[in-house]
Amino acid sequence: MFNYFTEIIALIFLGFAIVYPCFLWIVPRKKIDGGFYRFNLGMCCIVGALGAIAFHFLNPDIVSESYVWLWFGAFMLITALYWNSEDTNNMIITAISLLGIGTMIRVGFVLAPELYLYGVWATVLLGSAITAAVFFAMILGHWYLNVIALPIRLLKNTTLVLWGLLCIHLTWDIYYLSTDTYVDTYGITRNIWAFTARFDGFLLGVAFFMGNLVPMILNIFIWRTLKLQATQSATGLLYVSVVSILFGDLLFKYYLLQFGFLV
Repeated sequence: MFNYFTEIIALIFLGFAIVYPCFLWIVPRKKIDGGFYRFNLGMCCIVGALGAIAFHFLNPDIVSESYVWLWFGAFMLITALYWNSEDTNNMIITAISLLGIGTMIRVGFVLAPELYLYGVWATVLLGSAITAAVFFAMILGHWYLNVIALPIRLLKNTTLVLWGLLCIHLTWDIYYLSTDTYVDTYGITRNIWAFTARFDGFLLGVAFFMGNLVPMILNIFIWRTLKLQATQSATGLLYVSVVSILFGDLLFKYYLLQFGFLV
């Protein structure tokens, strides 16, 4: 796994920083204080910088690296302009995210040139969206400690979005692991579920459990907790979900780069 450490960091960090700003639509600027937007935009700048630096050390071609730094420069500029502004425009922030999403096509081609390009792009972005959603929900949960009148439906909506993304990811993983195949050491073609029974496939089963099943179960408890208006308890559960999803995504990215599995 450590052989792909820099590649995994580049994929996770860049994907997270690119997708995360789209979740600001869930919490319109007029419904929350400016500190929430400043914190989230600043965090994306830091994470995006780390991802861009990691990508640079992988020695990509000049065009691919230019795309990454173009997106990052645009995001830094809009963050600076909106830092103390009361008129934050989510359309502009989302437009920059769309530029980044297009950039991820080139990043995927550089890091996994032998794989199906759009399959890599889609699975990486889906994993990034789940990671971004759970982090967004956790940070929003903390904001209820600072803003007393913040509507509970905002956190509920975020939880529903996370649930939807997890359902898509779970459905895709079950389909892919059941239909795609690999050839074992005896030349026999098997589906990838059988690969999880091998020594080098054990962690793929762990990733499926930690990245799909555990967050789904936790979301049930989070939703029930939110129905009781207990935002602090829900935020505590979201902490556990963050760890689970991050661990699963780390392993999924390893199997993507090492074995070419689109999970």
